[in-house]
Amino acid sequence: MPLIRPLIVAVLVLHSTLSLYSENGNWFKIKKLKGRVEVRHGVRESWESLTQSDTLRPEDTILMNKDSYIEIEGNGIFFKAIGDLILNISDLRRLSKDELLLQIAFEEMRALPGVKNEKRNSSSTGLYGADISKEETKLKTTQSLAYLWVKGVRALFENGLYETASIRAKNLMSRFDELKDSYELKLIVASSFEKLGLYGEAISEYNKIIASSRDESLKGKLTQKVKELKGKITSSLQ
Repeated sequence: MPLIRPLIVAVLVLHSTLSLYSENGNWFKIKKLKGRVEVRHGVRESWESLTQSDTLRPEDTILMNKDSYIEIEGNGIFFKAIGDLILNISDLRRLSKDELLLQIAFEEMRALPGVKNEKRNSSSTGLYGADISKEETKLKTTQSLAYLWVKGVRALFENGLYETASIRAKNLMSRFDELKDSYELKLIVASSFEKLGLYGEAISEYNKIIASSRDESLKGKLTQKVKELKGKITSSLQ
């Protein structure tokens, strides 16, 4: 056990470093911007107003006010969202299925008790950004920061960025205690896997929801969904 913990930490550090280097040099243009949006470049503590003439890089984070709207384009990605959300620009990317499953496994490792405690007590990496507090920004919102992150995940899903939506959802459930049992995030993970054709992984996530939910209507719908996905797997093997 003493050897396992340092190994896991080393893997986390290496993964974060490789992710940052692979994303360097990618720029995103703001095609349309309405309302107040703030941006933090890299892991700086300072926030500034975003303008349509600005460019964004993967290490940037944006916070959108309630009535704001943005369209972002770059690297073959087009993303649009209505406000009251937080988004890491690094999430505007596509991954292969192998890359996705590797990063999902990485997030599940991060959620392990020992790693989770170390993560909370350590400095943030550029991949996940520095911690954010409302006091650091001029953003006026009655929503919690956790809720704003969830809105960001929802926007990723709605824009068809299923890979990063599922990764970020897993990340938020391990990062925020109030989100660890979020059925919205769990459903986003399962639905993202389904839309990507990862039926086995989707079934596993749906079954976790069925086992923990007290909503009989939801459980019934997901049980039927699992049955349909098992049928698709069977058909693909014939």
